[in-house]
Amino acid sequence: MCFALIGIALVAAQAYVRTALERDLALPNREQVLVLARMVAAAVEQNAAFEPAQAHALVRAMAGPARARVTLVAPHGRTVADSNAEVRAGPEDERRAAASVSIHGPRGETWVVRVEVGPRRIEASRGALERLLLGGAFLGLLAAAILSTLAVQFLARPMRQLTATAREMLTNLRVRAPEAGRDEMGDLSRALNELVVSLARSIENLGDERDQLGAILEAMAEGVLVTGDNGTIVVANRAARSMFHVGPEVLGRTPRDSIAAPEIVELIERVARDRTPSSGELSVGPLGSAQIIARLAPLGDDGQGAVAVLTDVTELRRLERVRRDFVANVSHELRTPIAAVRAAAETLQTGAIDQPATAREFVAIIDRHAERLHELVEDLLELSRIEAKEVRLNLEPVAAVEAATKAAELFRLAAERGGASLELPTSTSHLHVLADRRALERVLSNLVDNAIKYSGERPTIRLEVSARNKFVRFSVHNTGPGIDAEHLPRLFERFYRVDAGRSRQLGGTGLGLAIVKHLVEAMGGTVSVESAMRTGTTFHVDLPRAAG
Repeated sequence: MCFALIGIALVAAQAYVRTALERDLALPNREQVLVLARMVAAAVEQNAAFEPAQAHALVRAMAGPARARVTLVAPHGRTVADSNAEVRAGPEDERRAAASVSIHGPRGETWVVRVEVGPRRIEASRGALERLLLGGAFLGLLAAAILSTLAVQFLARPMRQLTATAREMLTNLRVRAPEAGRDEMGDLSRALNELVVSLARSIENLGDERDQLGAILEAMAEGVLVTGDNGTIVVANRAARSMFHVGPEVLGRTPRDSIAAPEIVELIERVARDRTPSSGELSVGPLGSAQIIARLAPLGDDGQGAVAVLTDVTELRRLERVRRDFVANVSHELRTPIAAVRAAAETLQTGAIDQPATAREFVAIIDRHAERLHELVEDLLELSRIEAKEVRLNLEPVAAVEAATKAAELFRLAAERGGASLELPTSTSHLHVLADRRALERVLSNLVDNAIKYSGERPTIRLEVSARNKFVRFSVHNTGPGIDAEHLPRLFERFYRVDAGRSRQLGGTGLGLAIVKHLVEAMGGTVSVESAMRTGTTFHVDLPRAAG
């Protein structure tokens, strides 16, 4: 391309010079012819060559080197001598250059020397000049080609290095271009380095924002599920994966292929298709065990994706159910003693108060049910304080065997009256637990009391203390009829009773085991139960082990 431009410029310059020469060569030629004519006239006068033979030799001798026609004309227009060189009459006459000079003849008469230069001499001069121009143009073009090639090679070397550096920057943004020099290449290198630094900073910021967003999504309690334009899952945080029991492999797959929850899949597809927000509460998991509130919206204005925010309300619904059951149970538990008190009071008011024996009987009924109401209210208040963490526990090392023995001794007489055999811990180990002394006594006393009351006739109740790694286990075992497996998961719920009639008859409030569970958990432990029909029941309390 560079060579072509140089060639075009040289051709244009040559055409301009040639036109100018054709315009300007005529005047110099006429002046030269006039000078030549004067020289011939002077030679004729000096040599007195007026005779035909002598004149003819002279004009031929002078016309030859000049490539011109020289004519000597005598008075009256007679031609004495004519070189007759190169000049011919014809269409080129108008391009001839001619000049005439008057001289004095031998007798004083006037002679004329005429000189004519034909077009061939002009063309020869022009041709020589054109050859000179063509040679100069060729040499100029050759020099320009050599210099251009050297310049291109000189400039292309840093350009190739810069190109290689730019390609390397595609995979490594830490690469920098050399910034030597203050020319355009140096400016380009500095601009490229600034661009790479800015790009690296932008990518780093985007990476930080992505990591922060990912951390936020993973830490959210709500599940977030996002599908792209092609309908595949592009985002599924930990909560969402946990709700549907899937792993990270769901990314890149469609909800229909990876989520075993038809209702949520249909909801996502409908929102992505109709581009309208939607929400609803759905049941997912085995047998619809989990309750989820789903809020969905289309992703973007023109795409086909959708974003779903999923809130697991299973525990909330369970608590609502527990609250309803609690209200119902409290109402039921209060109704019986209140009805008994009111009935006894009405009986006394209708005349039984005047019959001492009957009056004492109904007063005893009122007293017994009032005591039951008192116990129920006290247990409710205590359970409420424990759940609200208003009960301040003083955790300290407590001798495990000593605490178990003390709790059992409180019920020895009650066990003897009920025909139960009470076996105390036989371990002499010095195990200590980190617990509140009064709370631990309340837990063990409740378990021993329940074992005596609900173990049937002449049961054996055994207390054991054993070490369990970093915990100490208290076990209360009875040889009663046992508890059916269907009741075990709900045994520690408030007001839950295996045999409601017998429990009320024995004066239980239905809150004892719930209090036990909350106290044990407040001390950092766990409580569990093992039971089988006709083989007995064992309650286990595991509390942190203390040094001592």
